[in-house]
Amino acid sequence: MELVFIYEMDSDKAMKKMLDEEFWKRLGPTVRECKAMGLEKSGMCIYIKARDELALEAKKLLAETQGKELTGEEGEKLLKAFRDEAEAAEAGMGAIFG
Repeated sequence: MELVFIYEMDSDKAMKKMLDEEFWKRLGPTVRECKAMGLEKSGMCIYIKARDELALEAKKLLAETQGKELTGEEGEKLLKAFRDEAEAAEAGMGAIFG
């Protein structure tokens, strides 16, 4: 399952503290600035790709924060940006170790 969330910069400190907990370290979400991912919103984006039960637990934990799940067209656009970034990184590693 893949999920994307956004949150405002004013809650960045609290989110970083939460993301530093053991559950999140094991999950390994990707956090990027929204504008860097092509989304015309201020704040940060969180990308989660995990087994369904872990993704649902992450969703539950994020619901208790300032994080807001992005769905629909914006969510798909952001998911595509994160997928493209991951593919580019894999291609780069393939070129190095190919």
